[in-house]
Amino acid sequence: MKRKNCSLTITHLYPALMNIYGDIGNIISLVRRCEWRGIKVFIKNINLNDTLPKGPDIYFMGGGQDDDQIRVFYDLQNKKKDLIKQIEKGVSFLGICGAYQLLGKYFLTGDGKRIEGIGLLDVETRAPDKEVKSRCIGNVIARLNWDVFDLEKTLIETIVGFENHSGQTYLGRDVKPLAYVEKGFGNNIEDNTEGCVYKNLIGTYLHGSFLPKNPHIADWLILKALKRKYGGKFKLKKLEDKEELSAHDFILKNKR
Repeated sequence: MKRKNCSLTITHLYPALMNIYGDIGNIISLVRRCEWRGIKVFIKNINLNDTLPKGPDIYFMGGGQDDDQIRVFYDLQNKKKDLIKQIEKGVSFLGICGAYQLLGKYFLTGDGKRIEGIGLLDVETRAPDKEVKSRCIGNVIARLNWDVFDLEKTLIETIVGFENHSGQTYLGRDVKPLAYVEKGFGNNIEDNTEGCVYKNLIGTYLHGSFLPKNPHIADWLILKALKRKYGGKFKLKKLEDKEELSAHDFILKNKR
């Protein structure tokens, strides 16, 4: 299929509630990187009480404030059956921070309250121990876990972003880490892992926005969606990425 005939639908979950630290920039990045390659893009916003679309290609869900995340949590219970089915079939998904937590098994609060997630990801999140006095906050540099990417390696071996979370997330056996932390915290303060990968889904704590500074991850999501939708061997046209890589390298150069 010629690229000019290709199109992708990006579904933005809860854009009004889950959109802090510039998370909308991830949608902009996906759209622009498709358009620059002649791929048509359609955006579908899904809010509280909406039903999930049929035939989505890429999902995105950002982070939110605690009260908003609780509202989203209850709404997701009505959508989780369809959402899990779609992800199991290979639909691409990027979940940032609060979204990443809500896709897991549960969040255990500091007072012992267990908030159930939708159970899509084999991850568990707990409030930090009392001796952990500060949040995990600041710029993050992490080296990609190439074992989970079945695409050709790029020259960009790192991901960068900004984290701000107190929850400590631990990975189970059914997911793999997205990357290994060189600066910052990532999933927790113990094991130096950042984010996770499951099928064509990426969960991460990195805001900032994440994709504009990490164009190789945006292209991974796009390419996975194209291959799933159209089959065959797609190869994305290379983009200049001068500004994107400048932002990426700025964080690398100021890591110490």
